[in-house]
Amino acid sequence: MKKDRSLNVLDELIESGRSGFFPLFYPEWIKESFYQDKKMQKLEFSFAAEKVHSVYENIKRHQSLERKRTALLALKEDERREFIRCFLKVVEFRSLNNIRELH
Repeated sequence: MKKDRSLNVLDELIESGRSGFFPLFYPEWIKESFYQDKKMQKLEFSFAAEKVHSVYENIKRHQSLERKRTALLALKEDERREFIRCFLKVVEFRSLNNIRELH
């Protein structure tokens, strides 16, 4: 049952991202994640989803968002940037996946 709750929290964070709200990240982190990496590589959704789930497994035990952010601070900068880019890729995929075709 606890596993289901942690997946729900991750889903809630992704859904918040769909509306432009990223409570897990400081705004500077998002800017750094794209600004610092001069040669952005194209992310595959499957890689991004796997990365998001694996990093989230390490931080999900923390109850508050502030503690989750602190856990993200413990990551190497490159790891954190990659996680943020992957998280945004998952948000983008879910947003595009939910758009209905207009006919």
